[in-house]
Formats: sequence, C-alpha cells, structure tokens
Amino acid sequence: MRITHGRIQLELHERPRRDGPALLLLHALFGSSADWGESAAVWPGPVYALDFCGHGASDWLSGAAYYPEMLVADADAALQHIGRTALAGAGLGAYVALLLAGVRGTQVPAALLLPGAGLAGAGPFPDFDVDFPDPDVAGADEPVAHRADPMVRLLDAFVRPPTYVEPLAQAARRLLLLEDDTARPPWWETARRSPSATTLRGDVCSALQHLARAAVE
Repeated sequence: MRITHGRIQLELHERPRRDGPALLLLHALFGSSADWGESAAVWPGPVYALDFCGHGASDWLSGAAYYPEMLVADADAALQHIGRTALAGAGLGAYVALLLAGVRGTQVPAALLLPGAGLAGAGPFPDFDVDFPDPDVAGADEPVAHRADPMVRLLDAFVRPPTYVEPLAQAARRLLLLEDDTARPPWWETARRSPSATTLRGDVCSALQHLARAAVE
C-alpha cells in the first residue's frame, strides 16, 4: 500500500493478517522491505514492512535531503497508519527504531535492534578534519542495491551521539538488542545500559519471538 508522508509516497507492505500484536519492520541502509524475507513468519500478528524514502519502492526526495530523523518521520507516518505496534529494525533501521520507541512510548510497546548496514553512522562525535562526503562522487563505483537513491549514502555521514540516544533509550518502554560478540557503536552501548534494555543471543527468528512476548507483557 502507499502512504503519504509530506510530499512523497512511501511503500508499506502488509503481510497476511493474523490475530495478535502488530509488527513494523525497518530495513538497513541501502536495503528495502524485501530484505526481511520470511524471517517474520514466526510473528503471531499482522506484519508490516516499510521502505524508507529513497529506498525500495518508496519515492526519492527532491533535493535529496536525507538524514536519520527524516526516516524516523517515515516510520512515524507508518505508525500512525498501523496504530500500536512493536518495531524491529536492522542497521540504520535499528537506530530509527530506537528513536521512534523513545518518542512514541505509548504506541510502541517494544523494539528489537539488529545489526546491519548503517548501524554506526559517522561515529559518536563529529570529526572536523574529515570533509562531508560529496554525494556525487561518494561510492560512485559501487552499485546501490534495491534501486536506492545514490544520495542516501549521506545517511551514513551523520554522527550518532550517545548523549542524544540516552534519554530516548530511557523513555522507551522495552528494548531488545541482539548480540553476537561483534563490537557495537557507542550509541548501541548506551541503549544497552538502559533499564528497559534486554540483550539477546540467537538468530533473528528467535529474537522476534522474544519481541512478540515483550509486546504483550
């Protein structure tokens, strides 16, 4: 289905409906809703998967002013369409899920954070000795998957300050973080220390089963 966010149309995919809590899937940088495959088949309720602006079947932005909070607004537009829903985000989608869970606590009972492209961004603090990437040349020799707008590369150039994340992690009702002994960025470590956070081991399917239980507790 197509939903409106400002001047653009976003693609929100809906899986077959089942009774139970709703789930909204948020993909990684350069990805699309197709990346989730059949992993959400274990979910006991309706499942929705969003293509962020500039990705998948959603519209590209005129002027290409992509930044993480715009993707949060994309996900919020989907949230207003769906109603109360758990979130699962991978990579950049995990960062978006955390921010949205922090500002929409009454509508987001739990959020699952998964690794993936765009997880770290440009690090915790700005580096004033590094030039902001030129979108016309950054990665020009690399293909952009899933028909993504090449300008979405800029989303990886924004810092992810732990001090920005901390109050949002504190405000979230429930956070689940999938760990695998791989180093995580500082913002993730800050979220992990939140009283609402629980770390998980295993695969995505088992993590989604934990999320389903957390969404109804």
